[in-house]
Amino acid sequence: MLKYFTPYKLLLGVFLGSVVVEVAYGVAAPISLKYLVDEAFTPKDFHIFLLILAILVGGGLLHIVVSVCGDYALGRLSGEGIRQLRTELLGSLLRQAAPFYRRYRVGDLVTRFSSDMASVERVIRGTSPLLLRETLGVLLGLFLLFSIEWKLTLVMLAGSVLMLAGPKLLQRRAESDNLKYKEAQERFTNTIDEMVKGQATIKALHQQGRFRSEAGQRIQQLFAAGFRLHMTNAFMERLPLTALMILNGTMLGYGGYLIFEDEMTIGGFMAFFTLFMTVGQSGSNLSFLIPHLIESGISFQRISAILQHKPDLPEPAQPLELPSPVASLRMENVTFGYTEENDQLKEVSLQIPAGSYTAFVGPSGSGKSTALQLLSRFYDPRQGRISIDGLDLREVSEASLRKLSVLVTQDTFLFNSTIRDNLLLDNSAATEADMFDAAKQAGIHEVIANWPAGYDTVIQSEGATLSGGERQRIALARALLREPQLLLLDEVTSALDPASETAVNELIRRLRGSRTILSVTHRLAAAAAADTIYVFQDGRIAESGTHQELLERQGLYSALWEKQQGFRLSQDGLHASVEVERLEKLPFFQGVERALLQELAVLFSTETCLEGEAIVREGDEGNKFYIIVRGKFEVVKKLADEEKRVAILQDGDHFGEVALLRNTPRNATVRALGPAVVLAVRQEAFHSLTDRSPQILASLQRTLEQRS
Repeated sequence: MLKYFTPYKLLLGVFLGSVVVEVAYGVAAPISLKYLVDEAFTPKDFHIFLLILAILVGGGLLHIVVSVCGDYALGRLSGEGIRQLRTELLGSLLRQAAPFYRRYRVGDLVTRFSSDMASVERVIRGTSPLLLRETLGVLLGLFLLFSIEWKLTLVMLAGSVLMLAGPKLLQRRAESDNLKYKEAQERFTNTIDEMVKGQATIKALHQQGRFRSEAGQRIQQLFAAGFRLHMTNAFMERLPLTALMILNGTMLGYGGYLIFEDEMTIGGFMAFFTLFMTVGQSGSNLSFLIPHLIESGISFQRISAILQHKPDLPEPAQPLELPSPVASLRMENVTFGYTEENDQLKEVSLQIPAGSYTAFVGPSGSGKSTALQLLSRFYDPRQGRISIDGLDLREVSEASLRKLSVLVTQDTFLFNSTIRDNLLLDNSAATEADMFDAAKQAGIHEVIANWPAGYDTVIQSEGATLSGGERQRIALARALLREPQLLLLDEVTSALDPASETAVNELIRRLRGSRTILSVTHRLAAAAAADTIYVFQDGRIAESGTHQELLERQGLYSALWEKQQGFRLSQDGLHASVEVERLEKLPFFQGVERALLQELAVLFSTETCLEGEAIVREGDEGNKFYIIVRGKFEVVKKLADEEKRVAILQDGDHFGEVALLRNTPRNATVRALGPAVVLAVRQEAFHSLTDRSPQILASLQRTLEQRS
């Protein structure tokens, strides 16, 4: 920490000077006993007594004044040091890129700012100054003890080895216990963070018992680690005290012997005894400080690990500024993976002209969102090059890139402030009229205006009090208000109702030409109007072209398009139906008469799901078949007491057809990743139809037998 203190040389000098004066007075005061007894009390010399008393009183007053000055200097000095350390830690976090936040969870970083920083602050403000005083006190005291009686001092020094040996032997164990305790704090903080952020989902899925059990385990781990640390620290503190008691007995015995042998005066022994107690107490205090020093050492190592972590996306030494307006974007033979083992993108090349509307589509996990993340420079490619107007993004200043481009994702984050603050942020050039216009374009102005506080409504819990669609539209308005030349959209309509989605798609069509728009979507109706559509599959571009060109090729895009057709959805998103043509394309209904499928279509009922809601749970009775009209679901299975995602389902996918045939338990949990609409038919209703038309049942049985 000295590097934080050296700029304040005057404060540092005042503090160090105060320490010297305090220590000098503390060790000199016991010496006065020798002169009081031998020079004043024994010969009864009143003048000497007054002289010694005056020196003691004067020294005491000086000690008080210097101590106050030292406290002031220490307060300013330590405060500045901690302020700079916190600022550096905060700056280090702000410089980090997405890979860093994949390694560290929220609790890991919060613990650095809370527990670890508090530990370092305690040492800087309290432990370190005390360490300096006590060390200086021991050294000066030993010098005076040698001047009084060197033989007795040597005996005491030999015995003092016991005071240092005990803590030294336990140091490694103390360091290990401190580290384990802080790791237990991290795990507990992460659990609480997850519980607070996911409280709505926990309640909806009735997972309070599971989280209570998990948090209980974390609390038990924290208790066990804390108890081990407490006992280790207690031993480190007790051993020096025990050694000090043994030394006191030794000193009394040997000191008495020296007095009887006339090798030491009574006054000298009293001074030696008092001074030794002072030095012994200082030595004992030093041993008490060791646990705190070990704890702060571990904390500082953890903080230093963040401070020394080099950003995964470093700012170039001589960053280039992007020209305005932006001309075009290019990806050239880009290969990238979040881990070394798996590549999400493989030799992808594409070009996006200025002012165009481009869409990335493809099955879930095909790499389309990853490509958008790279174009936003949240990651750098492992191989290949990404450029804007011929400038490699790795050579461009981040400020320049963020000024010209804005990314809006499906995971909308809102700050705990007013709507106005969330929209304007640092955009001082934007007027209130601009803010209203952006909100109107995003279709959220009337909603905000109808709230009692309007644009001064305070957002709480990162927007948890708003609907997913409201959060998404506020984020879109925030992006439009910054007037980016490059607008990057990642599934921005996933949480919107059909009417709002239509409005957003219409907005995108109006904006094309005035800015470059790149949209990632799994909903192909939104991509149909794009100038160019890139279809991703297994990390590569399978095909590209306009909507009509891709349909004519009868490739992957055409198959995805067909899967999402054949549904009707009301404007409010609450009522859906399926067309007979869509049912004919399901493999287990092929060959069934249209009249029977028409009867089956009527049996489907509409169900809506909220984000995080499980529509089926593993182990439950299977009695419904589902078709996803709109939305995205994850399929998870329980493996070794942990849930593992095995698939992603989205618009047009179906599941649960086995339930139409037999009552077998669900073999997986299907959970909504956002607001969703599905069509469901119950087994009983299906059987009422098959009783009259056995061919449907026979067709379903053949399909399931072929699959098995």
